[in-house]
Amino acid sequence: MMSLAANDAIKFGIFTGLLAMFIDAVIGHGLFWLNDPYWTYWITDATLIATIVSFGSAIIGIGLWQGVLLIAGQAFILEMYYEFLSPVGLPQQPYWLSDYDVWITGFPVHFLVYMIGYLLALWIWRRKSKMKQVVEIIKASRIAIFSLITILLILILDGLLTHFLVMGYNPGFTFFLQRLITGFVFLFFWNSYVGLDLKGYISGAVLLSLVWLTYNMYLGPIGLPDNFPVYLGYNQLWFLLFPGALVSALVGIGITRRFMPLEVRLP
Repeated sequence: MMSLAANDAIKFGIFTGLLAMFIDAVIGHGLFWLNDPYWTYWITDATLIATIVSFGSAIIGIGLWQGVLLIAGQAFILEMYYEFLSPVGLPQQPYWLSDYDVWITGFPVHFLVYMIGYLLALWIWRRKSKMKQVVEIIKASRIAIFSLITILLILILDGLLTHFLVMGYNPGFTFFLQRLITGFVFLFFWNSYVGLDLKGYISGAVLLSLVWLTYNMYLGPIGLPDNFPVYLGYNQLWFLLFPGALVSALVGIGITRRFMPLEVRLP
């Protein structure tokens, strides 16, 4: 068990809430339900997770059994909320879930995806203490420039491999700009808190690809600014866009990490 100070407990709760919502968007609604429950769901659920995890972590600390206990409680409260207090789909298309959707599929799926988010947050949290000592001896500008160069290389590879060779079309300047800004923020965070040893390298490439996939699934169409915006279907997203981005990320990070300070690769 790892005990947390008050300021760390609230940080860990918020961080877990964000990661849990990300995994829910990718797996729960992106693969299982194939729908978007809209903004009220995402905000309410993320806040509920942050509340329960931060409060619970302040009392019982963080760890595996703590995560199982807190996430099970959170999933149960969430299902009770959507059973009796609120429909999903707010504010645009509200509808009440059936008992089957709430308890037979909702509870186990939500528990699993939120538990994955909690474990990912726990893994990153434990690594960040080691990375803190490393990044203090390396200029922030060096990590920022490295992150920018890396994401530019990945975008070039992704454009050539995924969109030119495999899909055979230009998704538009806006598409690549969106990937640039989301990818840079992700890599800057990853290089600062996780590092690029073998585990960080592989997991970082996978998560970057999932971040891009999730963005295009819910927020980012292709074709802009010159053509009418079109959202890709699930088959295109999962069987073309995601593997292409993953290969590009693995190759791009694999190339540039050779020039990263050794300390960052060994957290």
